[in-house]
Amino acid sequence: MPLPSTSKEDGEIVVTSKKQSDVIQNTGRSISLISGDTLTTRNVNTVFDLQYQTVSLQVTPQFGSGQPVFAMRGVGFNNYSSNNASSVLVYIDGVANPVSFATNGMMFDIQHVEIARGAQGTASGRNTTGGSINYILNRPSDHYTGGISVQYGRFNATKIDGYISGGINDRLRFRLAGQSEQGGAWQHNDQGQSLGRTNRNAARLLFDYDANDSLTFELNLHGSYDRSDSSGLHLFAPLTAVSGQSTPADQSRYITRWGTSAAFAKEIGVNPNSKPFSHIDTGGVSFKSKQEFSFASLTNLFSYDGIKRREYDNFDASTLGLADVAFNTKARVLANEIRLESDPQDRLSWVGGLYYSHQSLSDRYQSGFTDASYATEGDVSYNQRVDTIAAFGQVNYRFSDKLHFIGGFRIEHESRSLLNLTSHYITDGVITNPDNVSSHKNTQFTQPTGKLEVDYNPVKNDMLYASFTRGIKSGGFTTYNSDNAALSAKPFKAESVLAYEVGNKLTLPKSHLTLNVAGFYYGYSNQQIQSATFDSKNGGLIGQIVNAPRSHLYGGEIEATWMPIKSLTLSQSAGWAIGQYDRFSSLKGVQKLPDNSYVGIYKSRKGEALPFPQFTLNGSASYRWTIGDFYLTTGMNYSRRSRYHSFYGGVYNVPAYSLWGADITLSPKNSRWTVAIFGKNIFNKRYDITRNFFISGDNVALSGMPATWGIRLSGKF
Repeated sequence: MPLPSTSKEDGEIVVTSKKQSDVIQNTGRSISLISGDTLTTRNVNTVFDLQYQTVSLQVTPQFGSGQPVFAMRGVGFNNYSSNNASSVLVYIDGVANPVSFATNGMMFDIQHVEIARGAQGTASGRNTTGGSINYILNRPSDHYTGGISVQYGRFNATKIDGYISGGINDRLRFRLAGQSEQGGAWQHNDQGQSLGRTNRNAARLLFDYDANDSLTFELNLHGSYDRSDSSGLHLFAPLTAVSGQSTPADQSRYITRWGTSAAFAKEIGVNPNSKPFSHIDTGGVSFKSKQEFSFASLTNLFSYDGIKRREYDNFDASTLGLADVAFNTKARVLANEIRLESDPQDRLSWVGGLYYSHQSLSDRYQSGFTDASYATEGDVSYNQRVDTIAAFGQVNYRFSDKLHFIGGFRIEHESRSLLNLTSHYITDGVITNPDNVSSHKNTQFTQPTGKLEVDYNPVKNDMLYASFTRGIKSGGFTTYNSDNAALSAKPFKAESVLAYEVGNKLTLPKSHLTLNVAGFYYGYSNQQIQSATFDSKNGGLIGQIVNAPRSHLYGGEIEATWMPIKSLTLSQSAGWAIGQYDRFSSLKGVQKLPDNSYVGIYKSRKGEALPFPQFTLNGSASYRWTIGDFYLTTGMNYSRRSRYHSFYGGVYNVPAYSLWGADITLSPKNSRWTVAIFGKNIFNKRYDITRNFFISGDNVALSGMPATWGIRLSGKF
C-alpha cells in the first residue's frame, strides 16, 4: 500500500512517520507505511495479514503452523525449524525479534507500521537481506485519555481492546493498552468438530519520563498469552501412497482432519483425538534512554524477551498418524544498542553505534510417522546459543540543496553454537538409534556490509535516488529428523545479497498526489535453500538446508496515493519481480554402486525460477461523506498475488488469487465514538495460501479463509 497521508487545508500532504527526522518521501529507500487507523478499519490482526496491505511482501505459515515465513521482493527463507534467522526482521519500536515463531503476535494500539524493503543494517539494528517490518507504538500522552473497542464477526469471532493514557506528573507519563481475541473457528472435521478457535490475550505498559530538558527515558513492559487452535490443512490430491488406505481429496475448504496414533500421543502428552494447537507465551521489557548534547544525541536501547511455545500440528491432513509434529521450545533474547548521532539537518550528518545480542534456545521437536510405511516416531532435541556483536556507521553529506551523498558501513561478528543435538527414532516405545548424537557444532562469521547512495532533487518535491547495498543473513543448522545427526547438522553458510536500486519519489501537494517508483537488481551468494543430502553409509536421504552458490532476481515497484477531490482517496501499488538460479544443483536421488557405496544423483537448477509470486497488486478507494454533524466513510480494497512458483514445481505451485475487502465507518465530527462494519474476502474466493508435502504421497494445502464480516463499536474519553 502506498504511503498513507492526510490532507491539510493548505493542500500539503503530510507523511506520518520520520526516520532520523527525514520525511520518508525524502529518504532514498523503498518504505511503505500503514497507519494504525487502516489496520483497525480493515481488521488487520496479525503480521500474516500485512501482506495484503502492501506490495512485494509474502508471509506464509509453515504447514499452517504458528511460525510465519517472510519474503520481500522474493528474498526469503523457507524453513520450519525454530532455530534459524529470518531474511526479514520484525521490530517493535526499533527492538528486533529474531525468533520467527514469536513474530505473529497481536497487533494493537499501533500508530503505524513501517515496511522497509531491501538489505539494511548500517544505521541501526540488525543485518537483513530482505527487509524489515517495524511496529511504531502509540506513545503516552500528557493529558488523560482512553478508549475501548468491542468487535463481533462471523464464526463468533470477538475482539476487545482498549487503552488508558495520561500524565502522572509534569515529567512522567504512562499508557496501558491491551487486547483479547476469542472465537473464529471456521474449519471442521467429518464429525462436525470445529477447528481454528482463537484465544489470545496481550497487554502493554509504557512509561515516558523527562528527567530534564536533555535526558529522556522510555520503558516498555509487555506480555501475551495464546491458547489458540492451529490451522487445519486439507488434501488437494488423494492420499494413497503411504498407508494403504485411500483418502480422497477434500472438496471443501471448510473440511480438515486431525488425529494421531496412541503411541505418538503418549510421547507428546496429548489425547490421540486432540485438536491441533499453538500455545505461545511471551513476556519482556525494553528500556530506552536518550541524552541530548550540543553536538549530538546518545541513545541506548536495551531489551530482554522470553518466549515459550508448545505446539501440536497435523501435517498430513488425515486422522492417521502419518505426519504429526509437536514443538516444545523456549527462547530468550537479550540485546543492547548504543547509538550516537548528529543533528540530521547539518550539512554533514552522521550516526555511529554498537550492537550486541545474545540468544539462547532450547527445543524439542517430535514427529509421528506411526502409520506410515516406516512406522516410527522422531524425537529431536537440542540447545542453541547465538552471540552477535556489530559496529555500524553512516554519513550523509549535502553537496547542495539538491545533491546528497550517503555512505554506510557495518562490521558484524556472529557465533552460533548447536549443543547436545539428539535425533532419535522410536518404535514401540524403544529408541532404535540411541547413539545418534552430535554434542557440539559451531559456525561463525565476521563480515562487512555497506551502503552507498546518491539522492538528487531536480525540482522541489521530487527526488531521484540510486543506491548500492550489501546485506547478509546468518548461517545456521538443520535440526530435522535424521539417522545421522552429525551430517544433518552440518552448518550452512551465511548468505549475502548485493542490492542495486534506483527510484524516484514525487509529491505534488496541489494535486494531492504521491507517486513513488523503484527498480532493483539483487545478486545472491550462497542463498539458503531447503533441500537434501544423503548418508554415504546407507544411502538414506536426509533433509538439509544447503547453499545455492549463485542466483539473482530483479524487478520494479510503483506506489501511488491521490486525492482528486477533498473527500476521495485512491491508492494503488504494484510489484513485479523475477529471479532464477545461476549455479545450483539439488539432490534428486541416490545410486548404489557395485562396491556397495553410494553416490548422489543431482539435478541442475540453473535457469529455474526462484520460488515467489512474480506479481503483487494492492489498491484501495475511500470516500468520506459529511452528513450533518457526522462523517460516513466508505471504502474498498483489493490484493492480488500471481502464481507462486514452488521449489518442487508441478502441483505444488500455488494458483493466483485476488481478495477484496470493504468497510463502512460512521462517527461524529469529534470522533468520540465510531460504528464500523467491515468485510474481508467479500466475494468468497476459494484459494490456497501454500501447498506442500511433509512425507511423499501426502499432498496438503492451507486454505485461505472464506468471506468474513464484523461490526465494531468504539469509544474514546
